[in-house]
Amino acid sequence: MAEAHEKYQQTGPKVKPRQKEELVYTWPFLVSIEAIMAITAILAFALMATFIDAPLLDLANPDKTPNPAKAPWYFLGLQELLLHMDPALAGVIVPGACLVLLATIPYIDRDRRGTGIWFSTKKGLPITVFSAIYTAVIEIALVLVDEVVRVPGMPEGSYRISATVTYLLEQTGLPTSAVSWVGSIFIPLVLMIGIPWVLAVIVKRRWQANTREVMIALYTFFFTSFIVLSGIGTFFRGESMHLVWPWELQPPH
Repeated sequence: MAEAHEKYQQTGPKVKPRQKEELVYTWPFLVSIEAIMAITAILAFALMATFIDAPLLDLANPDKTPNPAKAPWYFLGLQELLLHMDPALAGVIVPGACLVLLATIPYIDRDRRGTGIWFSTKKGLPITVFSAIYTAVIEIALVLVDEVVRVPGMPEGSYRISATVTYLLEQTGLPTSAVSWVGSIFIPLVLMIGIPWVLAVIVKRRWQANTREVMIALYTFFFTSFIVLSGIGTFFRGESMHLVWPWELQPPH
């Protein structure tokens, strides 16, 4: 019991037995800070709107699609997924599954110890750092591989892993309808399930992680994926959604 208590010990100020805990009330302490931050943000946006022109283009023309046509920033991660797998998988199944899995975390991890404490345990921080680096390195590598993989003889403009796999299987005589799902659905599913599964196995073996710490690792995987994919879509996708350096980005035309 002593070991379990130490594992989840509080990292903030501790209250000694029979000592009255000092309370900090929502009003006026928290509300006043939030009001000051809200006013500061409004003033900052007002100054930006006054001195910086919004990058607005001409009126929408249904006969001419801008190149590149990017989604709003909060959907750029999903748009990046659309480049690498079947649209139904990237646009519906993956985000739906992520929302369901996030909602099930409180039912999987039902231990109340360490609730409300950053990283919950002493092992939480190193697990978070490792999970973030692991996710970022693998996903950046996969994006780079998917950008450059192309075998001789493929049609011009075909360079995704899904297109490569489909092309190679077609050379065996199999019909396109029977092999296209392998590259656009099967391989992405294997990667999306296998990468976090390997992460969970590493965390459990390296840190003897419990359920809470495994959930921290998997949530870090989800959050880092969102940041990495959104960052790639924002700063590294140029004309025709090809990878470019940020300083080579051109306005949509």
